[in-house]
Amino acid sequence: MAVVSKAGDARRQPPRRIEISQNVMHIFLLGMVVIAIFPFIWMVFASLKPFKELVESRALLPETWTLRNYEEILGRVNFYAAFRNSIVSAVSVTVVSVYTSSVMGYIFSKYRFVGKEILFTIVLSTMMVPFAVIMVPLYITIANSFGLADNLGGIIVTGFYTAFGIFLMRQFMESIPFELIDAARIDGASEWRIFFTLVLPMSMSPMSALAVFVFLVNWDSFLWPLIVLSSQDKQTLPLVLAGLRNLWWTRYEMWAAGSMLTVIPVMAIYSFASRYFIRGIAMTGLKA
Repeated sequence: MAVVSKAGDARRQPPRRIEISQNVMHIFLLGMVVIAIFPFIWMVFASLKPFKELVESRALLPETWTLRNYEEILGRVNFYAAFRNSIVSAVSVTVVSVYTSSVMGYIFSKYRFVGKEILFTIVLSTMMVPFAVIMVPLYITIANSFGLADNLGGIIVTGFYTAFGIFLMRQFMESIPFELIDAARIDGASEWRIFFTLVLPMSMSPMSALAVFVFLVNWDSFLWPLIVLSSQDKQTLPLVLAGLRNLWWTRYEMWAAGSMLTVIPVMAIYSFASRYFIRGIAMTGLKA
């Protein structure tokens, strides 16, 4: 028995070539991580260097640590107003988009009506349409029909609908048993009560993932706010960050400091909500 056991252990051990390939893969992945994270690390240290040191020295770590770059940016650029505008637009779009996506996902997953699959296919097909194709007619509609040109409302209204969110919520809600919903209807619960008290609590994971995704996309949005907003006091952080080149054309340490001011809130939010984002995506993929 001992001989058989040792033979079985030997067979279960991976061949040496598999171990080598795994080590090569780990080294490759580590290299990709370093390549991906190095620009961010450089940006952090560059934002803490004086201009002369940044230009003359090739060292990564600063010899003279300073917060003067941040003080100068906050003193000359209205980052507080831009931060407020970004928060208002991103949070508003996130809240409404998660709600509408949940409602539409519930309808597409649990209701039967003529043309449902065709309508759902049309919704998904909108994800294949480049934004540049609808950019001009969308702006004309926002400006002429709604009067929201140079207004944060022009950014918020266009974010109320997201085909990806509808798809994500529909795929998860497909896993909710019909028996639970039918039992609630037999007990006399209205459709809205079923949705708010039964379906939504069971869908918190994909909703959290969708909220993080929508918030990050809208926080980083540049092209659409650039088209809609023209007043300085209504610009969002990406627009203000792009405008730093007009103030400091070759002051890379100022660009780095401005980028850090833009990224820090996103890092804080994602570090808190990353586990909900990953779990929501994983659960949706498994249950679909």
